[in-house]
Amino acid sequence: MLKTVALIICLFISLTVNAEQLRFGIASIVSPEESLNLYRELNDYLAGKLNKTITPVIKRDYDEMNRMIAENEVDFASVCTGALPYLNNAKIRVLAVPEMNGKHSYQSFIIANTAYGINEVKDLKGKTFAFTDRLSNSGTLYPAFLTIRTFKQAPEKVYKKIYYTKSHDKSIYLVNKGVVQAAAVDSLIFEIIRKKDPQAVKNIRVIHKSPEMISPPFVAASGMNTLTYENIKNLMLNMHKDPKGAEILKKLHVDRFVNASVSDYKVISDMKAEIDRFYSGIMQ
Repeated sequence: MLKTVALIICLFISLTVNAEQLRFGIASIVSPEESLNLYRELNDYLAGKLNKTITPVIKRDYDEMNRMIAENEVDFASVCTGALPYLNNAKIRVLAVPEMNGKHSYQSFIIANTAYGINEVKDLKGKTFAFTDRLSNSGTLYPAFLTIRTFKQAPEKVYKKIYYTKSHDKSIYLVNKGVVQAAAVDSLIFEIIRKKDPQAVKNIRVIHKSPEMISPPFVAASGMNTLTYENIKNLMLNMHKDPKGAEILKKLHVDRFVNASVSDYKVISDMKAEIDRFYSGIMQ
């Protein structure tokens, strides 16, 4: 009798685990449609390997994705590096970080249209400038940090007009067309677009490259159980060894996924803290 009860309990637990549905949050670093196309196969791959239903949840706004992670409305997500300092109290865990072209880091590129005589950061004074999302590291946080250090003024005082495009590909498009004179974008996105369509960057000059910074991670929300966390993490870290996984990674322009921890992103938090101190000084 006891053996029968134990068997039923084990079967129930097994069915419950397999029936668990997961929500995969996708922070849109390029246009939402392109982001969904990029990550759909990864979503389906993980779902198949885990034998679970995984629903992709895409958000154009990084702040909204942060809220969903903090409130466990998604179980795991791709997030922007600059969004991490705002998740300090959410008890997130890093699943993995993409390695591209042999490195798991990237840069913020300051780009300018070649028609406006902008050759260095100091030439940006009085020009129109495009940031991406307010929580983006390469598209907003780092360029704001650079602007403050260069001009000793807030970006709002330095630039003639500021735009928030919400995506790196849109910023690149606007600068190439001359609609906006300069912008800050993710180096990985810029290089992918440049290789895919050189005409899309033909009118662009890269005038500044930030130091290398660790790439945007995939994170697990606090509500994810340890077993599921470890299973997803192991799957991602070993995808490159599986023919189907390697094929998906190639489409994502990723060599493989590697380990990282929240502490690896301290430099991002430090930049944000310096910006906050600057604005606090202005307000006093």
